[in-house]
Amino acid sequence: MTNKILILMFFLSIFTILEAYNSNEIYLIEIDGVIGPPIANYVVNNIEKAEKDNVHAILLEINTPGGLDTSMRKIIAKIMNSSIPVIGYVTPEGAHAASAGAFIMMACDITAMTPTSSIGAAHPVTMGAKIDSTMKKKILNDMVSYMTSIVQKRDRNEEVAKKMITESISLTAQEAFEQNIIDYVVKSRTNLLAKINNIEIEKNDKKIVLQTEDIEVIPLKMSLLERFFYHISNPNIAYILLMLGIYGIIAEFSSPGIGFAGVFGTIALLLAFFALSNLPVNLVGILLIVAGVILILLEIRVQSSGILGIGGVVGIILGSLMLIQTSAPFLKISISLIIGVGVFTILFFLLLATLVYKVHHQKVTTGRKGIIGEKGYAITTLKPEGTVFVRGELWQAESIEGSIKKDEKIEVVTVENLKLIIKKV
Repeated sequence: MTNKILILMFFLSIFTILEAYNSNEIYLIEIDGVIGPPIANYVVNNIEKAEKDNVHAILLEINTPGGLDTSMRKIIAKIMNSSIPVIGYVTPEGAHAASAGAFIMMACDITAMTPTSSIGAAHPVTMGAKIDSTMKKKILNDMVSYMTSIVQKRDRNEEVAKKMITESISLTAQEAFEQNIIDYVVKSRTNLLAKINNIEIEKNDKKIVLQTEDIEVIPLKMSLLERFFYHISNPNIAYILLMLGIYGIIAEFSSPGIGFAGVFGTIALLLAFFALSNLPVNLVGILLIVAGVILILLEIRVQSSGILGIGGVVGIILGSLMLIQTSAPFLKISISLIIGVGVFTILFFLLLATLVYKVHHQKVTTGRKGIIGEKGYAITTLKPEGTVFVRGELWQAESIEGSIKKDEKIEVVTVENLKLIIKKV
């Protein structure tokens, strides 16, 4: 009985090994754009899916200007601890793996680039408030030691990798290959898979031979929700949502009871706050924008001949320029967008001011004053009292011009104790 159990366990172990290493699938994950929390979650979740599904390897195709340090480290930690080989490939032609992208490439088990792509420029960028030289040095040293630990693990050129950080050097694909930063320069995914076929790599103290000649590449696309969160985390989109939310709230306060403007504005603001929470937001910029909104609301209420409104517009524009505080160009708000929003804010303010003016000066149409000036006709002969028909209703009325015959047209002069005082038209 014991022998039978041992034989069964032996065959089960053989089957498990074959299942783990004979998978004919590679999962394709794409990093295309700024690296932030949405991208990090997408990459990490799909690496976990690949491990669960026991695929042969993961192909990570990269084209990025960089991104947030926390998101980068989350991705690198998952790659370094993955039980499945991760292949980093900078593609398409003309793509780049800059800043955080360079770190991620160095963490991959196998690396490749298209001939016209580039890698490097990994000097840490400042986020938030300005920092002193001592703090800058600490951050730089931390990034250098982090890069060193990665390239030593992957047996790559340590000195060149350090220069990507300390000197912000950027390498072409051929330079990166010649200086042992990457493993291959290939024109296409097909060429890459052919190059790495039968390559042996060590992964978590295990020897793995890649069999990629006729392997199936399965793309793992972002879900609709992941793509939505990725797009709104773009600084320009986050800024547009912020301004739309502000316009909605202003419209709601200037014309109470609209409902839609307030609901739309609230949703837009919440989405903007979610996106901005992942960016280096300057508090002074936020305060200037809030002050600008308050000034515009006061202008609508008190009619200061435009002084408060102009101050509000200036506050919003200055706050917008200061909103994102970073030296990373891909995290900044476009100047042309800010100018466009400034012009739109002026037009929006003028439109609201015009509408409010009309509301305050239009004729009253309800209550006692609302019926004065309305026209109708006599239902009975007035001598001088009788019944008239005005605005769809029958009224008791009294003529100030003596007798008025039935069916003659009349006009309301005033109202006294629910009785219309009328005259002939």
